[in-house]
Amino acid sequence: MTWLAIILAILNACCFTVGTWLQHGASAGGASLASAVRRPRWLAGLALLALGAVMQVNALRLAPVTVIEPVGVLGIVISVVWALRVRRAPLRWNIGRALATILVGTSAFAVLAALNTVTRPVSTVAQFQAGALVAAAVAVCLLLAHPLRGRARCLVLGMGGGIAYGCTSVLIRAATEQFTSYGVSAPLFGTLAGLGATVLAGFWLVQRAYADGPAESTVATLTVVDPLVAVTIGIGLLGEAPGLTLPIAALGLAFAAVAVGGVVLLSRDIPAPPSSSLTHDRSTPCPAVPSGASSSARTPTRPM
Repeated sequence: MTWLAIILAILNACCFTVGTWLQHGASAGGASLASAVRRPRWLAGLALLALGAVMQVNALRLAPVTVIEPVGVLGIVISVVWALRVRRAPLRWNIGRALATILVGTSAFAVLAALNTVTRPVSTVAQFQAGALVAAAVAVCLLLAHPLRGRARCLVLGMGGGIAYGCTSVLIRAATEQFTSYGVSAPLFGTLAGLGATVLAGFWLVQRAYADGPAESTVATLTVVDPLVAVTIGIGLLGEAPGLTLPIAALGLAFAAVAVGGVVLLSRDIPAPPSSSLTHDRSTPCPAVPSGASSSARTPTRPM
């Protein structure tokens, strides 16, 4: 069933990319979330993200987090190619280099994770530990983003959103396991509450990232950071790599560093959208969003 899970994850990556572009068009240029959610374009994007989330949930039921999460990197390629086509811009060497760096780093990380991990149940203790670590990391991203502007702020906020969404895959699997074993129960409601809080945090951060930079930069950040966090939780807290050795761990960290470096290169080199795209679908002026306000676009998906 692993191949079916991978196909579902690929479809989720497609839904996520298109949904992100639709929502970015409604949120770019500093539009408030209250203004964006009234636009049909933003709602259509939300529907696609929800469809992708359903596919991701089913993929996670069929294969380990460490196999499914890295598949989302395909969304980066789809997003960049789409952006260049819309802007009628050529695929320059520096962008191709950044994409290749991301694909090599993430693919190598995914293969290494798949070869060295097994599925483990998600304990209540692991859920609390993951939630605490993710909350701390998101808080750090918010502090770092506060004095920044433009693409740097977009990159840091996107990382915060990716960290939050990296936890959602673990919580979704935990909720699935709890429902299968105990049905509707108090632990299930607790897990769903944590999942809702995590999704809202990621949603808040990603919308602000949309307002400060190109959509493909946000997609790239999310689809690299999200699986790295999910795999780290799977290995560090769930014990999904019982035979992990120091050389394998070092190699995994090196591949992760390569992938993140590719995201930084892409964020720097991707051409800016034409100014008209920042005001598209905005018939009335929107108040500026103060630094530190946030919202997001990705529902549990990849994506969780």
